[in-house]
Amino acid sequence: MAKISKLPGHMCRFYQKGRCLYEEVLNPGYNTDWRCKVLEGLEDEYDKLIRQAEAFKLSAEVVTDLWNRRIAEHRVSSGGCQKDALKGEDTYPLCSNGHDDICLLELPECEGVCKKFKPLNNSSDTE
Repeated sequence: MAKISKLPGHMCRFYQKGRCLYEEVLNPGYNTDWRCKVLEGLEDEYDKLIRQAEAFKLSAEVVTDLWNRRIAEHRVSSGGCQKDALKGEDTYPLCSNGHDDICLLELPECEGVCKKFKPLNNSSDTE
């Protein structure tokens, strides 16, 4: 008995590093569980810094220095990526498993060629 397997979906416009972006493209940002936790933490820190900078009327140079220090502190205190995706300090907070502000490792795995399959080079694509 022969085993039938699906064709790989790597030529689909929703394919990204073995994951399916279909749901994210349909409703961008809707599933907050897919957001990168490291970037979320940095966004919170940045918002906090901006509020403090405005309250204390800090100069741009001081804010830049404080932000650089907070990134270093965040790197140490947050423990980084729980999925061990961040490698090396030169990439922090960027990650090869990131796509915009979502973590590809959180998305469902690509099923291969499926009913959602849409070729990469479709001239009617508007995205």
